[in-house]
Amino acid sequence: MVEPALKQPLIAAQHNNSTSFCTGTLQSSGGGGGGGGGGGGGGHGPASLLQQQQQQQQQQQLLQHQQQLLLQQQQQQQQQQQQQMQAMAMGQQFMTMPPGHSGTLPTSSIGSGNSSAYHAGPTDPVELRRVNFPTPAMVNHPPVPIGQLIDHVNNLKANDNLKFSAEYESIDPGQQFTWENSNLEVNKAKNRYANVIAYDHSRVVLQPMDNLPGSDYINANYMDGYRKQNAYIATQGPLPDTVADFWRMAWEQKCCTIVMMTKLEERTRVKCDLYWPVKGTETYDMMGVTLIDTLELAYYTIRTFALQRAGATEKREIRHFQFTAWPDHGVPEHCAPLLMFLRRVRASNPPDAGPIVVHCSAGVGRTGAFIVIDAMLERMKQEKTLDVYGHVTCLRAQRNYMVQTEDQYIFIHDCLVEAVTCGNTEVPARALANHVHKLSLLDDLSGVSGLELEFRSLAQMKPPASAKFTSASLPANKLKNRLVNILPYENCRVYLQPIRGVEGSDYINASWIDGYRQRACYIATQGPLPDTAEDFWRMLWEHNSTIVVNLTKLREQGREKCHQYWPGERSARYQYFVVDPMAEYNMPSYILREFKVTDARDGQSRTVRQFHFTEWPDQGVPKSGEGFIEFIGQVHKTKEQFGQDGPITVHCSAGVGRTGVFLTLAVVLERMRYEGVVDMYQTVRTLRTQRPAMVQTEDQYQFCYTAALEYLSSFDHYAA
Repeated sequence: MVEPALKQPLIAAQHNNSTSFCTGTLQSSGGGGGGGGGGGGGGHGPASLLQQQQQQQQQQQLLQHQQQLLLQQQQQQQQQQQQQMQAMAMGQQFMTMPPGHSGTLPTSSIGSGNSSAYHAGPTDPVELRRVNFPTPAMVNHPPVPIGQLIDHVNNLKANDNLKFSAEYESIDPGQQFTWENSNLEVNKAKNRYANVIAYDHSRVVLQPMDNLPGSDYINANYMDGYRKQNAYIATQGPLPDTVADFWRMAWEQKCCTIVMMTKLEERTRVKCDLYWPVKGTETYDMMGVTLIDTLELAYYTIRTFALQRAGATEKREIRHFQFTAWPDHGVPEHCAPLLMFLRRVRASNPPDAGPIVVHCSAGVGRTGAFIVIDAMLERMKQEKTLDVYGHVTCLRAQRNYMVQTEDQYIFIHDCLVEAVTCGNTEVPARALANHVHKLSLLDDLSGVSGLELEFRSLAQMKPPASAKFTSASLPANKLKNRLVNILPYENCRVYLQPIRGVEGSDYINASWIDGYRQRACYIATQGPLPDTAEDFWRMLWEHNSTIVVNLTKLREQGREKCHQYWPGERSARYQYFVVDPMAEYNMPSYILREFKVTDARDGQSRTVRQFHFTEWPDQGVPKSGEGFIEFIGQVHKTKEQFGQDGPITVHCSAGVGRTGVFLTLAVVLERMRYEGVVDMYQTVRTLRTQRPAMVQTEDQYQFCYTAALEYLSSFDHYAA
């Protein structure tokens, strides 16, 4: 059975074929007429005239009642037959294109028989469904104008998502179709979950192999996209015995892109079996699959495979995108990583490619969410309305349970709100100079630059739902915070190992930060206070952080910005740790200090290196970004040189302003190298979901753009 609790009635498992509900066969309850006959008189003597009149009246009333019953039954039977014909026509509508064909829907001759029943005009499958086969609920949930989307979603979220719940529950479950092929004895073992099947009318039919029974079956269905039938294939995570079928399907359907929305294991349970080679080539029956390249990023992994059929000379390249940031339970906290992933998938898929294969574990929940968001992003480019409700309804007529939970349905809307609010702020690297120039121009009416508007938009960003400062606000921890308004979010804070009997000993004002290629590869923290220096060294040791970046002087403008938490010339002890100064190197823009840190409890020691940037002025930002870019590069080069896996700890005074600039540029520059794309806005926005106020001032935000441009100028291939 599918593991998350389903709010729709579960389809019965495959072992009972005695009812139409189990087999999925569309049945009419039939009608029958009924009748009971009339009954004439009975007594032993001649009836009086009055008695005869009463009997005649009773007979007439009974006859009228029977006629009414018969009429109702006939109407009910006609209605059921009409619904059956509509459902069958809908099934035929989805089979209009030849199997494997992915193309734009025609405006006529769709369905069977009478094409005049179809309105000319709409080319989108969802619009066609609304015109020809709308469910009553679809009529009550029309497309939403993009300009009203934010208010619409806020209205649905009121009273603890009350209207969202009602809307989700009203979506037609779409269970009126047959799934006889899934139910065949030879195919049952090919279904990962007994109640997640492939409808017959929309299933992907494989080319049969040597008349082998069931060899044409895979648990997969064609899915419609925006203005494109069969734009996707939704399928389950392959099983050990269906891996070969999966690759056969990808070959036969001429697929260029596979989207995987699950990890192989989640909460110690197998969600999908490994169906690709970890290195080299693996042969799955007649399909040879070769791993060409793997790129692991913080939120997703991209693999490139070469696919070749036995006996064929043709080789095809397939890109495999695995989204790894979907939590084991629920939905992602933030939309930006998935939207970035979606755009990467869309940009990679050739326009003439076959369907995009999308799977999670069952191939209905996260798979449905991906397809709906992607289709709506495409719709957004062409139309002024979005139709999540209609698209989910359509998908459920092609595969059961698509968009499996209410949380997923809400998350789809959240992603679309994010896309509408922020737009696509990605800029090709070669266009960055022109983009920055446009941002510098003042608006004629407001007199405000585009860059200022962009930074203001960041300030208007609502804190995440999980933005709680539980530990930071405890009485035992309040004095450990340098500033009362710069605190770590509870879900991102760095935990220390608690000391028995010491309240708040697991707390330090520090946050985990994701990089471009790795999650939680940085720690952003405040400059230590006199009373938190020991906690700082404890954090470095416990989390194996051997590189520290310091972006502030100890005092600036007559005020302490950071306590000197390191020893000068002699060793010093910080709680359990003895810190010995080993070397100090004075570079043009920074000082490199090396320390030997020893745990006095067991004698273990390691080297910690501190990069202290000295060119940041007390006010404003550095005049040039070149020196700061070189500094960032040296920090990361040293980490790679010594092969250390732990996070880089970055601090200034509060741990948000200059620290935010360092981390923003670290992410932006690395992405620029790998993708040739810059997205300053979303990078800062994402950082602010992990620690508040990252990149604190407009000057700092502008400096990020300036430094990125200076970095670009050092590459000839971007100069064109």
